[in-house]
Amino acid sequence: MERVGKTVVPLLVAGIAAAMPPLFATSRDLCFTAGPVTYRLSDSAPSPDYRVRIDNAATRPDLRVRLVDRVELADLTLVDDVGSDRPCSTLGVLRTVRIVGGPADVTVSVSREVRDADFALYVHSARITDQDAAALFALMRHVQAPAKIAHAR
Repeated sequence: MERVGKTVVPLLVAGIAAAMPPLFATSRDLCFTAGPVTYRLSDSAPSPDYRVRIDNAATRPDLRVRLVDRVELADLTLVDDVGSDRPCSTLGVLRTVRIVGGPADVTVSVSREVRDADFALYVHSARITDQDAAALFALMRHVQAPAKIAHAR
């Protein structure tokens, strides 16, 4: 009987642990506002406004992002509010973004190597990955570039 108890208890604990992540999972939707546009990064957006592909093997990505470990080395920094789970809200335009593996509007390579990087990125977040931040910044640059060209006349 003692042997059965030693076998059943670890299985019970493992079963509880396996069932717990869905109970405490947070929404994957992340929002970032740049000027009049708020970008909502969502894994579940069925038809996003923009698709971003992270492809470190791409020969000519639209943007090369270098990840750095110190804020003073970064061109761009993203630090979020710990524990802030506010829904996306905006007074301007809301655009949905999804990171995809196939065809995309923007392709980004992300690495810690210095060579050929368009900018250096520092991320300090409990919720946002380096790839999420790189995708958002790349998209903002992609969307705002035509606007700058149109106003440069």
